[in-house]
Amino acid sequence: MGGRRSGMPVILLVILLALVAVGALAVAACTREVEVEKVVQQTVVVERQVAQTVVVVHTATAVPATATPLPKPKAPVNFVVGMPSDITSTNIWNIYGPASTTWNVKVFSHNYGSLYRESDQRFDLVPLIAAGGFPELKQEGDKWTATVPIQKGIKWSDGTELTAADVAFTGTTALELKLPGNWASQYPAAVLDKVEAVDASTVKFTFSKKPGLAQWQYGAAGAAIVQKKFWEPVVANAKKEADLEKQRAALFTAKNDGEPVLGPLIFKKWEKGAFVETTKNPGYAWAGSTSKNYSGGGVEETTSRGTIKTGATTGDVTLNVKRGPNAESVTFNIYGTQDAAVLALRGGNIDYYLSPLGLSAGLRAQLAGKPGIGSFQNASNGFRYISFNMRRAPLDDVAFRQAVALLIDKNFITQDILQRTAESVETIVPVGNEFWHNAKVKTWGVGLTREQRIKEVVTLLKANGYTWDKEPAWNKDDRKVDVGSGLKKNGVAVRNLELLAPSAGYDPLRATAALFIEQWLKEVGIPITANLTGFNVIVDRVFTNQDFDIQMLGWGLGNYPEYLNSFFAADRMGKGDNNAGGYNNPAYQKLLQEFLAETDLAKAQVQAHKLQDMLAEDLPYITLFSVPIIEFYRPDKVKFPYTNVLDGVQSKTHSITGIFATAEFN
Repeated sequence: MGGRRSGMPVILLVILLALVAVGALAVAACTREVEVEKVVQQTVVVERQVAQTVVVVHTATAVPATATPLPKPKAPVNFVVGMPSDITSTNIWNIYGPASTTWNVKVFSHNYGSLYRESDQRFDLVPLIAAGGFPELKQEGDKWTATVPIQKGIKWSDGTELTAADVAFTGTTALELKLPGNWASQYPAAVLDKVEAVDASTVKFTFSKKPGLAQWQYGAAGAAIVQKKFWEPVVANAKKEADLEKQRAALFTAKNDGEPVLGPLIFKKWEKGAFVETTKNPGYAWAGSTSKNYSGGGVEETTSRGTIKTGATTGDVTLNVKRGPNAESVTFNIYGTQDAAVLALRGGNIDYYLSPLGLSAGLRAQLAGKPGIGSFQNASNGFRYISFNMRRAPLDDVAFRQAVALLIDKNFITQDILQRTAESVETIVPVGNEFWHNAKVKTWGVGLTREQRIKEVVTLLKANGYTWDKEPAWNKDDRKVDVGSGLKKNGVAVRNLELLAPSAGYDPLRATAALFIEQWLKEVGIPITANLTGFNVIVDRVFTNQDFDIQMLGWGLGNYPEYLNSFFAADRMGKGDNNAGGYNNPAYQKLLQEFLAETDLAKAQVQAHKLQDMLAEDLPYITLFSVPIIEFYRPDKVKFPYTNVLDGVQSKTHSITGIFATAEFN
């Protein structure tokens, strides 16, 4: 949520993006805060043309391994990363569930593998734990199955070998406890019946009907995997609780000290409000491995277990990533504000500033061109937005939501107030994800003057049963609004509403936007108060308790737009899940089911565009803006294998084979 994130697997929300694939693919899932501040498993800058998503993964071929190990740093390295916000949990069940803030996901999701992952830089689907490409889906009676061999020799950090039983245990737990958030996207209960271990190195998925791209390739195939040995007694204890809600709560709050992981880092210590310490995993199964992207479209993965080729590994090698990890430890320093984090980077106290939030023009100026500080920019795969709690009046009225959309001048916010540090967003799928983006959705108020906005809003609300004691009107002489008051719907006074938004210290861009939105709504007599508060406070009120009127957060997204489901599906309205506003349009739900089941990429694109059209009319979300991902680091200390990638290097912190495994150090 965070940011949250969403997409093929990780909800990674201010909750912006909170922009991802969970595990390797999950962060394509959803993260809150665009990632901003939540991470969306599928799905979740800066300016580059992004190629259309390609879903087909060709059969893999095994050949002998020839990996060349990376040279080790001359001295032990502690990679110091700065973040503007604290984590809230170390428990992966919680992190991929209701606590899917971008900060939780970035610090922990790289420790968990999946059968398949998205390749570096290009987002092809390639084997990670699976021993080859995607198996053929087979029909068995009225069921459909996918049987996946897994690689032998992959070990957890405690030395135990990963087996199909770990995969089956994770999926079964998610299904039996009906886990929300990214888990529900990764293990979609609507179509996935069971996950079982055929033998130690073979896992079988059984579906009630033929699964679509969102449910298999960008769903269960990219789902996170935990260790059965460690978690089985914890889950058994949680199941002793009286009902599902209490069982989930027990699992989400369970301690995980000493948990074995697969990733490059092992959690060591969390000092709340100060830092998170991790150490190198000496048993990391991808240590010394390489991944090569070819101009022919293929990917070649070489580990100590052999080489797997996916697609056409022909032509030039366009990217050659070598994995370490090369740091003995990684410390995540937590700063209460962006200002403090920027100061720490300037002072050499951190090596890399990790944040999808974007910086104000003033903070950018403090870093740009400064000696010892480097930067790179990429397009964002996320957005900031406001959403409505449609369980409450008048937020359940589409005419009211449309009136709010008309009042918000996105161009004024991005160009004048935020000094061109942000770009307006008109639909759920970002422009950078051009294959899925619908550039023709209905827009509200684009090009209108303030006077025209006021007149259209008054006309719209009056036509839908709203009246005022004093009707707002445009004063031509003073060139401003004569403020309305006493707004009523069918004779009943509209109560004072609350707009939750992040504080200026956490995200000055959203804080500023919230104050202008408050002003514009008050001008037409809508009683509202902007409450600028802590990011984690908002996440808890919105997603855990659903106690809000209007909230402003962000999402970080995955490349496949499964988040059209996880954000808006009727079966995702429960507490802790992503449809916190309770959106439920039967026509949308019908088309959504067709999209989820679609196996043809071109047809899925058409359906995704239609779903965006419906959302632009119903407005459960009003998308506001996105910011280019401009990342700052100290090039004298750290070198990244690539910097040109959708959503920036920060989006690759989620991956088990990502930045924490590949960064090199001086």
